[in-house]
Amino acid sequence: MITVQLNQLIFNAFHGIHEEERILGNEYVVDASVDFHEKEEVISHINDTVNYAIIYDIIKKRMSIPTPLLETIVMEIGNAIHKEFPGLKSISVSVKKMHPPIESMQGAAKVGWHKEF
Repeated sequence: MITVQLNQLIFNAFHGIHEEERILGNEYVVDASVDFHEKEEVISHINDTVNYAIIYDIIKKRMSIPTPLLETIVMEIGNAIHKEFPGLKSISVSVKKMHPPIESMQGAAKVGWHKEF
């Protein structure tokens, strides 16, 4: 099994249920991981693997669409990745909101999604 990961992708986006989040935006960190069974003994061509540049483009496009819930975002990213690469065995996606608008909170809020096929 091969795992392809994209880690700590940073986006400034306008997600959230509060109006100020949709106006001011926030910093988000996205992680994505996919697993698949290799078809070759040694992978030596891009067509025999999962192109992480395509995964990045999927994530980048989805992060640009303001959305109230992080749950919606991680599920839609995961489903779009699976649509592009239907042979995947599993997908994990997480989105971390770096500065959630919660009074006195220090830290981040993170939502993750994992699915096996």
